[in-house]
Amino acid sequence: MLSSLGTGQTAGAHEDCPHFDLDDLFASVEDVDVIVVGELVTEAGGPAIKPEAYLKGPAIAEALPLSDSPTDCDRAVLPAEGARVLVALRREGGGFQWPVPAALFVIEEGVATNGGDAPVSLSEDDLVTRIREISGQYAVLATDESQGASIDWLRVVLPVTLASIVILAIALVLLRIWHRIDPEG
Repeated sequence: MLSSLGTGQTAGAHEDCPHFDLDDLFASVEDVDVIVVGELVTEAGGPAIKPEAYLKGPAIAEALPLSDSPTDCDRAVLPAEGARVLVALRREGGGFQWPVPAALFVIEEGVATNGGDAPVSLSEDDLVTRIREISGQYAVLATDESQGASIDWLRVVLPVTLASIVILAIALVLLRIWHRIDPEG
């Protein structure tokens, strides 16, 4: 499976390399495990992506480490630390395989540009929208505890409990009345 950037250029030299082709975006999204918008950081001495939003894959708050293990796939040149990126990644061991050039978009002033042989540039909004149409996902991480999933005891649990008790009491009263009318029934 040789893939292209929409211009006939190959994104990887081997079949097992991830491919990311904007002209065949469905296959590209299916070919990777995670698509994330985030900031390039250094963590534990190696590059990682600090996520802002997930377009595919499980949303975890921790930085996603990039594996530095040797590979036969083309490797993207990473931008400077702190750069915003949209990147499509495959899982590898305890981290993620280094992205291929076509799968790493550097976002500057709302424009996403990848690092392939024939760079592709488009607006960040357009790229995110095109990927979301296929993945159906846009997961933003909670910024504090109040945004996490929780139960609202006063506005949900208490009223439902009170309504259940009232309904049960009415049913018991009606049952008692019924037994007075028809004691054998």
